[in-house]
Amino acid sequence: MVGVAMCWAGPRLVAILPALLLALGLLSGSPAVVAGQADRPLSASVLLGYRDGGRFELPGTGERSNLDGEVSRGIALGYEFEPGNAWELLFTQQRTSLPSAGVDVDIAYLHLGGRLEFAGHRFVPYLSGGVGATRISARGIDTASELRPSLSVAGGLEWPLTRHFAVRMEARGYLTMGGGDRGLLCFSGPGDAFCQLAWSGDVLGQAEVLGGVTFRF
Repeated sequence: MVGVAMCWAGPRLVAILPALLLALGLLSGSPAVVAGQADRPLSASVLLGYRDGGRFELPGTGERSNLDGEVSRGIALGYEFEPGNAWELLFTQQRTSLPSAGVDVDIAYLHLGGRLEFAGHRFVPYLSGGVGATRISARGIDTASELRPSLSVAGGLEWPLTRHFAVRMEARGYLTMGGGDRGLLCFSGPGDAFCQLAWSGDVLGQAEVLGGVTFRF
């Protein structure tokens, strides 16, 4: 039997992203070269944050329940192919739970995308986006994990302290493509089959705030 149905998630947090991106655009003005970065095309960022969102619906009762907001961790690897423009590979992971269903869930994102920086300020604004995959898995339950396509968009600030070291802060929103009414985290065995979760909408949304340090070399 299907234990939980999934629907649109995190609307309040995701809704703040357009306003953040607009504010960054107004602050940044026109794109320009970030001084001193042309000779440091590679970067690595270590990130720690907080992710929220992920609403579910309990079938039969119609009761809705959200994933607990929890700490997230990540790493981003960048390659600046021209001044102010870079490719970026991002991996973030969160260990959370859905108390109403008694399920502990891990949600991880792996995205490849681009990053556009805007110079002319002490704090360098940037826009970022990526596409890739979301991995959803349950802890302590013998079920297969689910891999689904997803995308993300972010706006942030970087504060260069030296030529090789900077502080980074950003807000990022994620959208994971659902599977209609397909079940996920399912188990099938002799005489028994069940699914812990099921998609009931088209997308799963989450939002995240991240902070960390960037090393350029």
